[in-house]
Amino acid sequence: MANRLEGIELLDFVLRVSRRMAESHSLAPLLSYAIDQVLLMVGAERGFITLKRKDGSLDFKVRRNNEGNDLPGTSDEISYSILEQVVQTGESVVLSDAMQDPKFGHANSVMALRLRSIMCVPLMTRNQIIGAIYVENRSIRGRFRQTDLAPLQLFANQAAIAIENAELIENLKIANDHLTELDELKNNFILLVSHELKTPLTAVSTNAQLMNMIIEKAGIANDPMLSRTAANLDKATNRMRHVIDEIVQFFRIASGQLELALREVRLQDVIAPVVDNLGSVCAERNLTIDVAELHSLPKINADPHKLKIVFQNIIGNAVKYTPDGGAIHICGHCPDHTHVEILVKDTGIGVPLDEQQRVFDMFHVLGSLNTHSTSKSAFRGGGFGLGLPIARGIVEAHNGRIRLESSGYDEVQLPGTVCAVTLPCLVPVLETN
Repeated sequence: MANRLEGIELLDFVLRVSRRMAESHSLAPLLSYAIDQVLLMVGAERGFITLKRKDGSLDFKVRRNNEGNDLPGTSDEISYSILEQVVQTGESVVLSDAMQDPKFGHANSVMALRLRSIMCVPLMTRNQIIGAIYVENRSIRGRFRQTDLAPLQLFANQAAIAIENAELIENLKIANDHLTELDELKNNFILLVSHELKTPLTAVSTNAQLMNMIIEKAGIANDPMLSRTAANLDKATNRMRHVIDEIVQFFRIASGQLELALREVRLQDVIAPVVDNLGSVCAERNLTIDVAELHSLPKINADPHKLKIVFQNIIGNAVKYTPDGGAIHICGHCPDHTHVEILVKDTGIGVPLDEQQRVFDMFHVLGSLNTHSTSKSAFRGGGFGLGLPIARGIVEAHNGRIRLESSGYDEVQLPGTVCAVTLPCLVPVLETN
């Protein structure tokens, strides 16, 4: 019978393994390490980690026994009934004797494999289920108890974050491969990446250490301080995720790998959520965003998710370069019978005449890098200088065009800026008398 960790030894084990998982930058070794540690922690004979594919099906990434050997065979001999319920509901399952369980005891897999003790917990990040950890004992009845569930759930939460981060890092490595084809931009890219990632990564590291201290002192019980710390970690991780996603998005455009999922779209349905998401920022900075009636505009054939990125960047820039108390106006019209145009006008500081074309160049940032800020909504907050190049790439992929107009830059007179996005209509607009 395998030994099972308990008490302080168990808590120390989970914290130590969580730190090790967080340092892993490659998915396959991370998963192998995670399942080996799970088997040791709970005293199980066999363990599986499965991740959800994009189509919702399950991909068995690792199958191991408690001797560190990969399980042979092409079939996954586990209880699919239990696994699928956990993945669908997000609720963990622990069974002391699966064959005697009133709900699962009659399942074909349980009877055929004569399964005994089973635990299965979901892998979740940002309230989304990305997979599950499944462990079992076939020779021991009553091996797992309800009290074993909490440590495994805590482990699964840490593993899910590590898995997601490893996938993000692998995507970043792919983006970096494309970067070698753009060698003249490498120095500026490295400078901006190191600066932009420093703040959120520091926050993650600091709050992770604080959370470890709280767990050591207060245990695993719910605690307001622990909740606030977790919220800080989540905020910092989301910021890091946005940065990485922005880099990956840009290099997909630069390398000609941008894929569009086209369908009939109303621009009002794309723009309204973007404006709504900026509500708290505008309230904090006393900004107003006025959206004219867009419902009458003709439909377009577009990828709504990609267009949302366009308007997040354009409207976000208007917010960023408009002083507190300013206003942003969004309207649309049909300049001819075949196109629809959206105008985003702000009362901001404007753009220097000699930079109005350069703002669409990759990595171009207005102002000095010495004043670069990680904020995406504070007045004159910084960024990678990828927002407008990404917007242009997406708009041009839709056979549209984007332009920027400003009478110049003036922090006192506030000449403002107009950004116009022109896209082809789904069908030509009929002229009315």
